[in-house]
Amino acid sequence: MEQQGADAFDPEEYLFTCLTYRESQRVLSEQVLPAVAKLVLVHFHWQLTDILERHKSNSAQLLLDAHVQPAPCNPVSAHAAPPHSSLHCGVCLQLVRKESLLALPCQHPFCKSCWEQHSTVLVKDGVGVGISCMAQECPLRMPEDFVLPLLPSEELREKYRRYLFRDSVESHYQLQLCPGADCPIVIQVQEPRARRVQCSRCSEVFW
Repeated sequence: MEQQGADAFDPEEYLFTCLTYRESQRVLSEQVLPAVAKLVLVHFHWQLTDILERHKSNSAQLLLDAHVQPAPCNPVSAHAAPPHSSLHCGVCLQLVRKESLLALPCQHPFCKSCWEQHSTVLVKDGVGVGISCMAQECPLRMPEDFVLPLLPSEELREKYRRYLFRDSVESHYQLQLCPGADCPIVIQVQEPRARRVQCSRCSEVFW
């Protein structure tokens, strides 16, 4: 970690800190642990005051806006099949015992194989936080504790963690990835203002 001080004679410079990958992970983990809470924070750009105000005003609407909870009176759950019946997977149309199907809180059930393929394809395409339910027009996001067990290899799981990290940093109002080529440094600023920053590792200068 290297902190850069503002130059009293240069109004374009201000206080910022260059963080390594591990250091920036620690900054993020200090603010959130549960997977669903992380989705909420990313959606609202880590604006904790705004999130708390929204939660006090209408906690259900907060989760709905962040795409982590479905709208009330979901028609799928209202017409759920009996516990021991079989259902057709909505993607591959295979008949699967209901207890073998997986679903998010929206209760759109799909077989594990389809969830695995869905997650694998999107992670290979570089998607992190944006992985959503497979049901048409369902915006519900898949939290990382739902996605990780579906990925078939440690290599893919590590890629997914990296993409989640990238999305968390890019959505955070005080953090920014260094734009230098292949530079792993994350810049932490004290105030989210457009000011001159120079990376301590690659010397890239940006605003």
